[in-house]
Amino acid sequence: MDMTRERCVFDFTVSSYESDVTGTLSLFSLLNRFQDLAGIHAAHLGVGYAPLRERRLGWILSRILVTMDRLPAWNEAVTLTTWPKGIDRLFAMRDFILSDAGGAPIVRATTAWLLVDTEKLRPQRVEQHFPDLVFPGAPEAIAERPDKLAVPERTEPVFDKPVWLSDLDVNRHVNNAQYGKWISDCFPEEQYRGRRVSSLQINYLEETAFGDTVRLTIDGTAPDAPAYFVAGTSVRSGRTLFHSRIGWSGR
Repeated sequence: MDMTRERCVFDFTVSSYESDVTGTLSLFSLLNRFQDLAGIHAAHLGVGYAPLRERRLGWILSRILVTMDRLPAWNEAVTLTTWPKGIDRLFAMRDFILSDAGGAPIVRATTAWLLVDTEKLRPQRVEQHFPDLVFPGAPEAIAERPDKLAVPERTEPVFDKPVWLSDLDVNRHVNNAQYGKWISDCFPEEQYRGRRVSSLQINYLEETAFGDTVRLTIDGTAPDAPAYFVAGTSVRSGRTLFHSRIGWSGR
């Protein structure tokens, strides 16, 4: 692992348990790789889990936007690079590039994180707590910001997902990568045979807790649509938990 203040670089080989039925890195595993390396680099910068917990603060992933030329195959050697690129309103922005063995980018992502008071659950201004987290001139993996998603007038239910203990992380709410798994499960096997995921945006709106049931809904577009809107709603409260948009292209 190569780590400086400006960036963190990690080489890995895609494992069998990280791959899906297509033989490539799953969305769930990709999101896990992102959050893992982000946490390692945040700790290097002095703003990781432990020091923030002492100050009753924590990072919450609010939005993520990913574009994929392709996903790496099982046993493929790749390099994941991440770096912070500064502050945008209340968001601390962090980008990622996943490159193949030849150094060519195959996946790009940008993420927006909120710094939250863990007792009052209120967002904090990052620069007031950590004025050094400013990175002028930082490159952009994706210039586009992961803004709010347009909500279609009608969506159709796909399935209800009970929230089990295995869905939770150390903070006792559903880990952000689990949403990628749920979104993936909204599509039939035939979709994966003839097409591939080319983009994904998830806007995390509320925490999802143990014992709840999440109703996954999708817009009723045609099977060959270039993108689909997928949302998750709490059956218990009726509140919307996340919005997402997943893009598809031919293999």
